[in-house]
Amino acid sequence: MSIQIAFHQERSIPAAAILSLYNQKPNPVNRPIEDIETVLRVGGPAVGVWANQQLIGFARAVTDGHFRAYIEEVLVDKRYPQSSIGQKMISYLLKGLRQVETVHLLCSPEMFERRFDSHKNLGLWLHQQKKANDLSSPA
Repeated sequence: MSIQIAFHQERSIPAAAILSLYNQKPNPVNRPIEDIETVLRVGGPAVGVWANQQLIGFARAVTDGHFRAYIEEVLVDKRYPQSSIGQKMISYLLKGLRQVETVHLLCSPEMFERRFDSHKNLGLWLHQQKKANDLSSPA
């Protein structure tokens, strides 16, 4: 399979195509296309992956540009579950975050172990969020 990976600034990522990836999730998120377009226009770095001119992957980060970045979303078309597209997108996204001191990948611990544990060389930190009722107890 031949794929192309590019930053949004290099190749425009259509908001409707991103919405279609969101809708493949087990619990789809209701996001207006206008909001997705705004995030692409003013948000942090975003990466798309195409196969035969079809968007099959999307990842984005939120960053201050110096100290911290958070990889917020990594979406892969459900037809490509074992293709390493997510790992490739994160590696590509990290190129655009080279100047950032610490990059956090926000995902479930299960997803991290299943997809990224064997790729510790990516230099990512797993940031685990506590549930609201856990905040009062020490870590």
